[in-house]
Amino acid sequence: MKKQYFFGYLFVRGAKLFAFLVIAAGIGFCLLQYSQAKTATAAVAYQPSQKLQQALRKLQEAVSGTVEIVDSFDKDNETTGPAIEPPAIPAVIDSNDDFERVDAELLRINQDRQDLKQSVVNRFETSVANIQEKLRTYAASLDSSRPAGSPTTATSPAIASVLAAPTRQQNTFLFSSKVDAGDIKDRRASLAQRREFLKFLEGKAENAENRAILNEAANQMDQLSKLLPEKAEASAAPQSSSTFPANEPSSEQGSSGSLSERVAGQLELLRSEVRQTLLTSWKLDDAFDLASELTSVEREKCRVATLSQRGIWLAAGSKMLPGLFVATLLSFLVLVFADLVRTLLDTASNTGTVAEAVNALRGSFAPATPPQRESLFVVHDKEDRHIIGEDEETPVAGGS
Repeated sequence: MKKQYFFGYLFVRGAKLFAFLVIAAGIGFCLLQYSQAKTATAAVAYQPSQKLQQALRKLQEAVSGTVEIVDSFDKDNETTGPAIEPPAIPAVIDSNDDFERVDAELLRINQDRQDLKQSVVNRFETSVANIQEKLRTYAASLDSSRPAGSPTTATSPAIASVLAAPTRQQNTFLFSSKVDAGDIKDRRASLAQRREFLKFLEGKAENAENRAILNEAANQMDQLSKLLPEKAEASAAPQSSSTFPANEPSSEQGSSGSLSERVAGQLELLRSEVRQTLLTSWKLDDAFDLASELTSVEREKCRVATLSQRGIWLAAGSKMLPGLFVATLLSFLVLVFADLVRTLLDTASNTGTVAEAVNALRGSFAPATPPQRESLFVVHDKEDRHIIGEDEETPVAGGS
């Protein structure tokens, strides 16, 4: 390595190493950004909720318990209940995909819940709906022959008494765990009063088929009351049939069509009251509502955390990609400049070599000259002036 080109040759020989160091620096920068992004995403990542997991487990238990009770009731009631599959809840819920599966499962559980409730009152409602249809058909047949302007009559006290019974929505077995004796008493009293109303209608029915249907509906009320817990049964004795008068007022005797319509309407109200008494505030309802609420809250948290993580990775990527590109470009420029410096150094070196060769060639072809002896001589010209000069051969004599 020539001393006058020391750093140039050093740069040329170490160009690959310098390019590698630049690439390594770029990779190190990217790794640093990746590590920072990973730490940041871990800090904002969604953490699975233990409350949600517990609520979903309770929902699973409530579904299985409710299915067992309803199946037992349907079997005793000689009806067929719906086929319910056990809920399939993910063991760990920590992603948007998991929440989508939970939402789909909650929709299925909600439909199963409605099917279970409908199976409980299906036989009862079928009997009552049959009587309603017959009453409305009878009322429609009388409307065509009823003279215009016929006065309407007041509602029968027996029918109006059905609306007086309060409806409460608590229970401790199939129903919600928030229970007290007063709630159970009111529910049993409501069912007993509606049963007596059906028995009253049965006694007033003239058709044997209608009496059989009403008797079936009244018996269904007895079956439905078995779903209520037994501990408050003694304090909720059913009302006696004396609530309903033996005879209808005379004002109703002359308007059978209008009475049929009102009875059909009261039976519709009775169905609604029975559903309100028996199909609301189940333990399954409480578990489902809690699980749905927590799922909605946690799903939103997971969505926000996912968006935050995505933003962090995008920000890190916007730094890593340019950094890697710059490092690659710099390493390429180092190699290019190394080639240019090498070319210049080679040119300079070749130029010096050629100059030395030319000088050497010139020296080898120069003519050889013999050694010369120098001497002084004096020449006298005609005017007797002295001319001093150098004589390479022999000195000149003084006078001639």
